[in-house]
Amino acid sequence: MQDKRYFRYLLIFITVWLVLLTAIPSIFYTVLPLDTVETIMWSHPFSMGNAKHPPLAAWLAGIFTAVFAHTDFAMYLLSQVLLVTGFVYMYRLGREFFSPAKSTLSVVLLATILFYSFDSAKYNVNLPHMALWPMMTYYCLRGVKYDRLRDWLLFGFVSGLSVLSKFFGFALLLALFVFILSGRDTRKYFRRPGPYLAFGVFVLTLAPYMVWLVRNDFPPFTYLSGRVSEEEHGHILYPLVVLVESLYPIAIPLLLLWVTSDKPFRSLKNLRRSSFRPADPLAGRLALCVQFTPIALMTILAASGMMIDLMWGFPVYFVTGFFLMAFWKDDLSSAEFKKAFWLILVMFVAIQVSDIFYWCIKTRLRGHFCGREFAARAEQFYREKTGRDRIPVVFGEMWYAGCIMQYLPSHPYAGAFDDPYDEVRFRKILDEEGGLGVYMAEGDYQMLADSLGIDVSVLKPELNVFHYSAPYGKEKDRYLYFTVIPPRNTLKSSAESTAVSTPGSDALQ
Repeated sequence: MQDKRYFRYLLIFITVWLVLLTAIPSIFYTVLPLDTVETIMWSHPFSMGNAKHPPLAAWLAGIFTAVFAHTDFAMYLLSQVLLVTGFVYMYRLGREFFSPAKSTLSVVLLATILFYSFDSAKYNVNLPHMALWPMMTYYCLRGVKYDRLRDWLLFGFVSGLSVLSKFFGFALLLALFVFILSGRDTRKYFRRPGPYLAFGVFVLTLAPYMVWLVRNDFPPFTYLSGRVSEEEHGHILYPLVVLVESLYPIAIPLLLLWVTSDKPFRSLKNLRRSSFRPADPLAGRLALCVQFTPIALMTILAASGMMIDLMWGFPVYFVTGFFLMAFWKDDLSSAEFKKAFWLILVMFVAIQVSDIFYWCIKTRLRGHFCGREFAARAEQFYREKTGRDRIPVVFGEMWYAGCIMQYLPSHPYAGAFDDPYDEVRFRKILDEEGGLGVYMAEGDYQMLADSLGIDVSVLKPELNVFHYSAPYGKEKDRYLYFTVIPPRNTLKSSAESTAVSTPGSDALQ
């Protein structure tokens, strides 16, 4: 009965979370964020890969846009479905060690981490990890606790999916490998078939993508090597900055947990006396390995000279509540649980209300841009210049090309002129049909021409002005260029005819 009572609290939290973080952006945002649009572009049409990341995030985006007919709501819902799936698995992980109260609070504490509360609506390649990392940790733990074949196989499968979403999935695999190696009671499983069967399933899950990488000369690795070479920081204190910024999200839920305890100062004293020894050593070891191995990895990469985007590490905070519960006192009283639960829930709702206020008064391009008007004018321009009703493909600056793809009823293909693989994806269409070019700066038409391998003189750009604003915000303008991209086969035929008819051309050859 006690378990059911606390599970009802978890359902209240999940329901409030799902409703607010799906409804608010669906109602108040007029256009999808940059990363979300880019991920949809990778899924349209279906592809085994792209130039930046593995394809799972794009596949999920493609499924949801197909089911919900390219509505923005679909992407906000997808983000929250992934987070809620992670919440459920974190509760299940907690129940392997904790009481129903501590297991529930280990999930609710995640609302104090601002990435979850503010940025989780912006679907990107990190979001699948919000579901897959809790699943990986849960099935790995079940494997070492019960040594059941089903748990090991599921661990291998979701681990493959994690890497198939983003290569940073290897960070959690490293953390779980350290966890298994760190104890005599868990190392023994390397003498049993479970981990090796999990590895086999992991490889099989990744095999189709690995074949694609080989056939296409590993485009994501070219992209990653370019970012590493371009973004070296060279500052001696930078690794310390990365470490501190990686640790501070843990301090916020810890402070809140301490404040809501029955006797805060006695709790602090007991915590000091315990020398941070968890009630269950296995839970403590798992929490330490999963919480801090990816942070240590990012710090080491920073020390090697690489610029670190802390967005990479946000999925690791899925275990923060579990970590705090593992090292907190043996159990929570009912009064402590209720104080912490309702305080966190009120804080979460207040953050969402403040977000509504912010989006109503602060005009932002990637929140309030007139995406549908912009797409309609692009289609009108293309129709007037070519006499064709449908745009086959949009090429240009990534976000604007993606907005046309998302908001036109015909949903043309879209590619970015700074993504070399997009030219490969749409080569046949560009050769036979051409398309529409879109870019922001006047000089970008040279980049567009270079990416398409055509002469810049064939592009005839036309300037358009778009006005947008928040409901109660300042109106802003955005100047954008449209141009018709002629079929490249036509250009090649014209060039060949000119070369043949030029006097003396045979002599030059």
